[in-house]
Amino acid sequence: MRNKGLNRKTGLLLAAGIGALAIGAWAAWALWDKNGVKTEHLDLAGREGRALAAAVMDQAYGSPQHDAKLNCWHYLRENGGDYCLKPLTLDRVSANGRRKLYLLASGNREGASDEDLSGLIGAFVVNADTLAPIAGSRELDFLNRRAAGPDQAQLLQLSSDGYMGWFAIGRSAGGDAPEEFPYMYAPKGDKIVEIGGDIFGPDSETAAGLKFAYQLDSGKSKAAAYPLSLTVRDGKDKELAGFDFRFDRNRWEYVCADIDCRARAGLPMRADSASRAPRPETATDANEALFGQGRKLSETDLRDVLGQLGVSYVAQNGAAGFVDQRGCDQPYPLDAHFERDGGQEQLWVRGGDSCTSGDAGSSVWVFVRDANGRLRANLGIPAAEVRRTRDMSVGVRDLRVGSANFCDRIWRWNGKAFVHLLTLPSQTGGCDSESA
Repeated sequence: MRNKGLNRKTGLLLAAGIGALAIGAWAAWALWDKNGVKTEHLDLAGREGRALAAAVMDQAYGSPQHDAKLNCWHYLRENGGDYCLKPLTLDRVSANGRRKLYLLASGNREGASDEDLSGLIGAFVVNADTLAPIAGSRELDFLNRRAAGPDQAQLLQLSSDGYMGWFAIGRSAGGDAPEEFPYMYAPKGDKIVEIGGDIFGPDSETAAGLKFAYQLDSGKSKAAAYPLSLTVRDGKDKELAGFDFRFDRNRWEYVCADIDCRARAGLPMRADSASRAPRPETATDANEALFGQGRKLSETDLRDVLGQLGVSYVAQNGAAGFVDQRGCDQPYPLDAHFERDGGQEQLWVRGGDSCTSGDAGSSVWVFVRDANGRLRANLGIPAAEVRRTRDMSVGVRDLRVGSANFCDRIWRWNGKAFVHLLTLPSQTGGCDSESA
């Protein structure tokens, strides 16, 4: 249930209304906390802020990529998207005797439609005196209409010792049920990673006109990252529901603190949502069903994987499992785990039933990260078993996929994807109806 003890909030409202950050004008300002952490927000229109931001962007993307006319830095993603990134926020933080600069860049892709949500963010932490890199990521996914980065973002103090992170909200195109996508990014080692985890905003099933407001609880002074709460109000500012999130050190992201949050208890839904198919459970439930106590997927990865599998996780009539969105409506189990071969990380997913997989009774999918860091299905077919062979290509072992009709298929990595190489009978007469 909602933790009534969260009474020592930071006082800084992260979001008020639908997706509006309560941060006011973008002039320079400074904040000091009780632990001696000082945060200075630098004006990007001023001489100092402009020069520092340009130096960090040149270092990250290369000075030749600077477009003087548009005052942005071009970045070409492997999927062909040409983005132009501009510095959005620049902050100088003094903590534990060190001074660091935190720069968030927002990237837009030219020619994108309203429905294209493939926005881009760049995020960097450097030494404030020497500009030596400390942590950074040149491309971070950000769901937002017209493939745009955020137009507002805020650097937040996430712990008493000066652990910092950014908060921003993406939005889908307008319509009957516009969605919002709250994101949090923060350093982990020498990278910037997405730590939002289970944090959610209004989606296609949420009642219209709701206000989502997020706050950090700075009273937890020893936490790796302060707990976070979400309050949902109606248009008259009446509180309708509240949810709490804690920071999971193992997953290094925010997760629901209790079952009320996982079930989104009390969140008003659209009138027509009750007549739809059973409502999918939360990302936490789907992750638990896939991995048990093992490694979990981030919310972005989970969304990608379930979308490519064409399934959703539901609990209905006492049964829980995955439902095929293409006609197989009985829940069935799926199991997932990560494997590594030749330096390549693979996500293996197995499961299904006779409806999804025919005589084989189950299917197997192998996901590999593409050049943009997104998990993509390279193999997904009905299979009795899958095993690696001794043969290799580009440092990755071939896969031998067994079917129900004693006809195995060999799949080979070509440097970009697994492709069908040849067909082999596993018993006499196998593959008679197959073309090799």
